[in-house]
Amino acid sequence: METMLLRIFQGQVLLQCRFVLLASHEVNSALLTGDTTRCFYALQNLLNAAASISKTLWGQRGEREEERKPIRESIGISNDSPLKPIGIRNDFEHFDERLEKWWKKSKHHNYFDLNLSSRTGIVGVSEVDWFRNFDPQTGEVMFWGTDFNLNLLVKEIMVILPKLTAEVRKPSWEMPPKL
Repeated sequence: METMLLRIFQGQVLLQCRFVLLASHEVNSALLTGDTTRCFYALQNLLNAAASISKTLWGQRGEREEERKPIRESIGISNDSPLKPIGIRNDFEHFDERLEKWWKKSKHHNYFDLNLSSRTGIVGVSEVDWFRNFDPQTGEVMFWGTDFNLNLLVKEIMVILPKLTAEVRKPSWEMPPKL
């Protein structure tokens, strides 16, 4: 990959990492004030920014995994990174499609959405009836029984941030060899 293109990709990852961190702070602020709507607004923004990072590092649906490898290597991202999965983000983004599937699959049509609770706090509700749920104690976002840990995501960003910042500051062009 050409150096200039690599730097632009790194800059995009850095920007989206900053968006994740801003959204994470917004989640915490909303939790302090008990504002559920604001909390899920921030969670959705966080998941969208994280998905943008994933698409930059692996391509959409992993279609550019090999050609984007230099970007991942330049900032120390492995293929088992919590930045890679985008399933929960897809659930949030394609909520309309999930509603239609739910309507067909759910026996009782219990609608359990926008909740701030632990998995153990969800008793007697079928997983198909859970939609957006966030456990502030564990950092788990849940949708239809699928969990995703936001704490691991933010931790990964904090690990790569110094390396990413240093990479973006490097020259965007190839240096000629010294004679």
